[in-house]
Amino acid sequence: MIKIRSLLLLLALVALSLLSFTAFQYRDELQDRSLTNYDSEDLGVFRNILNVGLSGNMWQGDTHVVMGKMANETLRAQLGQRTWYLLHVMASRYPEEPSKDEREAMQSFLFLMSRLYPCGDCAHHFQQHLKKHPPIVSSRNDLEQYLCNMHNVVNRSLNKPMFNCTQVHETYDCGCGPDNIRYKPHGVT
Repeated sequence: MIKIRSLLLLLALVALSLLSFTAFQYRDELQDRSLTNYDSEDLGVFRNILNVGLSGNMWQGDTHVVMGKMANETLRAQLGQRTWYLLHVMASRYPEEPSKDEREAMQSFLFLMSRLYPCGDCAHHFQQHLKKHPPIVSSRNDLEQYLCNMHNVVNRSLNKPMFNCTQVHETYDCGCGPDNIRYKPHGVT
């Protein structure tokens, strides 16, 4: 019995060593991965994953929620407040005239968030709302108003006060600086 355990331990160590060696050999290649390093066929796969919704209705049928129910109500409330802050600031920074790629990215983000949100119940409710009222991402103002109205739907269901959507841009201006400058990583034209 001791020999079998020793042999299994030795095999596990050899496998771990090979895995570590392989990772070490390819570390530079792995660190240098970005979408610009993929060939056009790979990029097509990524674009299909990221742009789930504009070629069709991404809300057809039941969509699987990944996370389970959050039991801690205090943490659930904190997560909700921080998520709404993130969404509203994103909307306040969203382009006034977004490109097709930027519109697709926002729709994909909202779709994926509705699957991956850490509170399973909240994710399910978010999906139901998105199915009923697809995201409006045609401009900054449209997205700000869409998210504000969605936030008020949630507030109503939680018996919280309604937010005045005419003040959403001023309330969630992050002070991040000029919003008319697109970020371009160093070396990308």
